[in-house]
Amino acid sequence: MILTIMEIKKKPSRYGGHFFYVYFKSQKGKDYYSCIFPKLRNYQRWKKVLRVGVTLKELRLVVGKTKLIDADSRFKTLTKEK
Repeated sequence: MILTIMEIKKKPSRYGGHFFYVYFKSQKGKDYYSCIFPKLRNYQRWKKVLRVGVTLKELRLVVGKTKLIDADSRFKTLTKEK
Protein backbone atom coordinates (compact mmCIF):
# COMPACT_ATOMS: atom_id res chain seq x y z
CA MET A 1 0.00 0.00 0.00
CA ILE A 2 1.37 3.45 -0.95
CA LEU A 3 0.33 6.30 1.37
CA THR A 4 1.23 9.96 1.79
CA ILE A 5 1.39 11.65 5.20
CA MET A 6 -1.23 14.41 5.17
CA GLU A 7 -1.28 15.55 8.82
CA ILE A 8 0.53 14.89 12.10
CA LYS A 9 -1.04 15.70 15.47
CA LYS A 10 0.98 15.58 18.69
CA LYS A 11 -1.10 14.50 21.70
CA PRO A 12 -0.27 13.98 25.39
CA SER A 13 0.00 10.33 26.40
CA ARG A 14 -1.63 8.96 29.52
CA TYR A 15 1.59 6.96 30.01
CA GLY A 16 3.76 10.07 30.11
CA GLY A 17 5.27 12.08 27.29
CA HIS A 18 3.37 12.33 24.02
CA PHE A 19 2.46 10.38 20.90
CA PHE A 20 1.59 11.26 17.31
CA TYR A 21 -1.55 10.61 15.32
CA VAL A 22 -0.35 10.35 11.72
CA TYR A 23 -2.99 10.70 9.00
CA PHE A 24 -2.41 9.28 5.52
CA LYS A 25 -4.13 9.38 2.15
CA SER A 26 -3.83 6.65 -0.47
CA GLN A 27 -3.41 7.18 -4.20
CA LYS A 28 -7.10 6.26 -4.53
CA GLY A 29 -8.12 8.97 -2.04
CA LYS A 30 -8.84 6.70 0.96
CA ASP A 31 -7.92 7.90 4.46
CA TYR A 32 -5.85 5.96 6.99
CA TYR A 33 -4.13 6.72 10.30
CA SER A 34 -1.56 5.36 12.73
CA CYS A 35 -0.42 6.08 16.29
CA ILE A 36 3.31 6.57 16.77
CA PHE A 37 4.76 6.60 20.31
CA PRO A 38 8.36 7.87 20.72
CA LYS A 39 9.04 5.50 23.66
CA LEU A 40 8.57 2.40 21.47
CA ARG A 41 11.34 0.78 19.45
CA ASN A 42 9.60 1.31 16.08
CA TYR A 43 9.89 5.10 16.53
CA GLN A 44 13.50 4.90 15.29
CA ARG A 45 12.10 4.05 11.83
CA TRP A 46 9.37 6.70 11.97
CA LYS A 47 11.31 9.72 13.26
CA LYS A 48 13.18 10.08 9.93
CA VAL A 49 9.95 10.36 7.92
CA LEU A 50 7.46 12.17 10.19
CA ARG A 51 6.79 15.08 7.84
CA VAL A 52 3.71 16.10 5.90
CA GLY A 53 4.08 15.18 2.24
CA VAL A 54 6.30 12.11 2.72
CA THR A 55 5.12 9.11 0.69
CA LEU A 56 5.67 5.59 2.02
CA LYS A 57 5.10 2.16 0.54
CA GLU A 58 4.66 -1.35 1.96
CA LEU A 59 2.54 -0.16 4.89
CA ARG A 60 0.07 -2.72 6.19
CA LEU A 61 -3.19 -2.55 8.10
CA VAL A 62 -3.66 -3.87 11.62
CA VAL A 63 -5.45 -7.21 11.34
CA GLY A 64 -9.21 -6.71 11.61
CA LYS A 65 -9.05 -2.93 11.09
CA THR A 66 -9.96 -1.04 7.92
CA LYS A 67 -8.13 2.27 8.44
CA LEU A 68 -5.47 1.68 11.13
CA ILE A 69 -1.92 1.30 9.80
CA ASP A 70 0.36 -1.04 11.77
CA ALA A 71 3.15 1.13 13.26
CA ASP A 72 5.45 -1.93 13.05
CA SER A 73 5.19 -2.01 9.25
CA ARG A 74 8.56 -2.33 7.52
CA PHE A 75 7.90 0.51 5.08
CA LYS A 76 10.05 2.05 2.39
CA THR A 77 10.21 5.77 1.67
CA LEU A 78 9.37 7.06 -1.81
CA THR A 79 10.08 10.70 -0.83
CA LYS A 80 13.72 11.67 -0.23
CA GLU A 81 14.55 11.86 3.48
CA LYS A 82 16.02 15.03 4.94
